[in-house]
Amino acid sequence: MFKPGSWINRKRHNRGFGIQSPSAFFFVTQVLKERLPYYAYEELDTIAIECGGMNREACRRLFRIANEAMPANAIIIGSVTAACAISSAHPATPKMLLTERTAIPAGAARHLESCNCGHMSGDTMQLLEERLRSCGNAIGILYIGECHNSKELLDAALKRTNKDSIIIVEGINRSKEHKEWWQQTISDPRTIVTYDMYSMGILFFNSERPKQNYTLKI
Repeated sequence: MFKPGSWINRKRHNRGFGIQSPSAFFFVTQVLKERLPYYAYEELDTIAIECGGMNREACRRLFRIANEAMPANAIIIGSVTAACAISSAHPATPKMLLTERTAIPAGAARHLESCNCGHMSGDTMQLLEERLRSCGNAIGILYIGECHNSKELLDAALKRTNKDSIIIVEGINRSKEHKEWWQQTISDPRTIVTYDMYSMGILFFNSERPKQNYTLKI
């Protein structure tokens, strides 16, 4: 449950109020809150139903983030739906889904293949290290689903960021321990601009911008 002050803060930032940075204002109002239709939405809506674990709006939001970012590479851990959403934005960008299990729904598998997204299963920490080495140890966009080792995955990823990197983390408020971990993460000097959307957190690393955390209700 939100505290009253937290609710007011989320509501204000959600509409762009109180955001002084032009880039942050654009990201909130024109990416996170964008309402225009996109070509990929229809297929992504079907995949969200097939795979479960993520609602339609969250799936569309991930697509918009990746579409705006134009990352050099993408790594998605633990969520087939997120992989489909992120992969749809720029099909030519090298992408990889990392999971602990092998099987994924047939429709999602076809979609990932058509969007140039590979799939590797096994120890996700080991797979992340291998994939980062193949990407020149620089993260484009990294999505960490609600994995049992989310903290360890993020700790490893923070060592491989640059000013263009984006990291998205699910489940930042699902327990007291996760809330504490998120607070430590946004206090880390390597994280510059962060967005707390309750169910997920987004991290940016451009040190030319002032350090700031935004809390949103989306």
